[in-house]
Amino acid sequence: MTNFLKEKKILIIITGGIACYKALDVIRRLQDKKVNIECILTESAKEFVNLITFESLLGKKIHSNLFSLSHQKEMNHIKLANEVDLIIVIPCTANFIAKMANGIADDLASNILLASKKIKVIAPAMNTNMWNNKAVERNLKSLEKMNVKVFSPKKGLLACGSKGAGKLMEVDDIIDNLNHIFYPKALSDLKVIVTAGPSIEPIDPVRFLSNYSSGIQGYEIAKSLYYHGAKTTLITGITNLQKPKNINVINVSSASDFYNKVANNLPCDVLVSAAAISDWKVKRISSQKIKKNKNDTLNISFLKNIDVLENISKHPKKPKLIIGFSAETSNLITNSKSKLKKKGCDWMIANNVGENKVFGSTHNKVSFIADKKIEHWPKMKKSDVAKKISKKIVNFFKKK
Repeated sequence: MTNFLKEKKILIIITGGIACYKALDVIRRLQDKKVNIECILTESAKEFVNLITFESLLGKKIHSNLFSLSHQKEMNHIKLANEVDLIIVIPCTANFIAKMANGIADDLASNILLASKKIKVIAPAMNTNMWNNKAVERNLKSLEKMNVKVFSPKKGLLACGSKGAGKLMEVDDIIDNLNHIFYPKALSDLKVIVTAGPSIEPIDPVRFLSNYSSGIQGYEIAKSLYYHGAKTTLITGITNLQKPKNINVINVSSASDFYNKVANNLPCDVLVSAAAISDWKVKRISSQKIKKNKNDTLNISFLKNIDVLENISKHPKKPKLIIGFSAETSNLITNSKSKLKKKGCDWMIANNVGENKVFGSTHNKVSFIADKKIEHWPKMKKSDVAKKISKKIVNFFKKK
């Protein structure tokens, strides 16, 4: 992955939380990326970590006191606020979120944040009940309105012993997300639609026809295109994934829902149809639960479902670039090339779902198929597949 962090200047503000020690790993990783780092420890952070540890790692003085900094000839807090490319607060406590949201400036860190017009990021970490507290939710919404980027915490086992949301985002993800912020916004003039996840076709009030799609690949594509500056809409079936920040998310269920929402959001420049949409639906949906009977079999009639990709490819407002996904268990390339032609899309991303675990996995192995071109990509993270697809899209519009 291209390193867009190289030679950037980042100010890291460390607040008081049990996840303080992870900031050391973030600093190491950013140093590996050739980032110029300044660091501030709040007074509460000093209760958790040793100032000398951070100064030894950085090889420079850690800032902490507003008044001593203000009297240094070589740097004051206004200068520090404006000479960096980005400020990240990690871990960001509920208390510090409240200070930022309400403009409180009672220490060096909060003064600098108020004085700076640079990119601001917070990586919260706290107890689950605190994270779900209405006051914290309100403060986070206020920060988002101020264009503060939130690296939302993950679910997991917390230091307090409870399980739930509030665990600091993984360091790898923090570094990746910081790198994404500095992506060249090559798609900033484009509107894109991404579909993801499974469709659900009802059989009766309690049963349905669906598939194993987790939605991970589609979500990663939507995030990658957003990072490249595209105005992104994600149309998704039911998943267990967290909704991406700053992306218009539309929840749907059936194939007809997928089609209607895609069509209603046209025109657009790009459609990436990554959703696993059922080829079939029930001919007659029972209004009552289908009960067991004396027979050992149950006959249900199915009808061919609406083909979202094919119909959008024939739509009067057809997008400039249409990308489909082909999940096969045999004859991958032959079947996928046939789909490309039949459906009338521009590219097909093909993967064999019979050879290895794809649904629910964080990795994928795909082949890129265009009219006169086939590329077999190695197995990689779905996030990396998304980046390669995004790069293809960037190059497509550059040529246009």
